Amino acid sequence: MKLYIDTNVYLDYFLDRKKSKAAFRIFYQTISCKHHIIVSDHLLNELDNNMELSDCKTLFESIKHKTKNVKTDENDVIEARKLPTHYADALHIVLAQKGGAEIIITNNVKDFESIFKADSPENI
Repeated sequence: MKLYIDTNVYLDYFLDRKKSKAAFRIFYQTISCKHHIIVSDHLLNELDNNMELSDCKTLFESIKHKTKNVKTDENDVIEARKLPTHYADALHIVLAQKGGAEIIITNNVKDFESIFKADSPENI
C-alpha cells in the first residue's frame, strides 16, 4: 500500500510519544516491504521545525528503498489553498495525491477524511 504519513506520526516515533508503538509498526512493515511511503519536502520541513533532522537519518536510510520523494511546487500551493482545511494539512493532502498515496496516516483523521482517505496508525 502507498502511504503518506503525517508529521505527527513521525514525531510519535522519533520522540517516543504515547502512540510510538503504532508508528514503529508502520515503519517496520515498510522495511518488511509491506508499504511504500511518500516523503515530501513539506513533511521534512515540519520535522525540521520540531527536531533535528539528523536524528531521522537512520529511519530514512532503512526505508529509502520503499520511499518516493515529492517536492512542492507553485501549483501545489495554489491547490492546497483551495481545500477546506488548514493550509499545512491541505498541502499534505495535495502532496499525497501528487505522490500517488492511497491513504494518509495521521492522528488527526478528522482534518483529512472529508477530502482524502485517512486513518490512524493503529488501524494500519
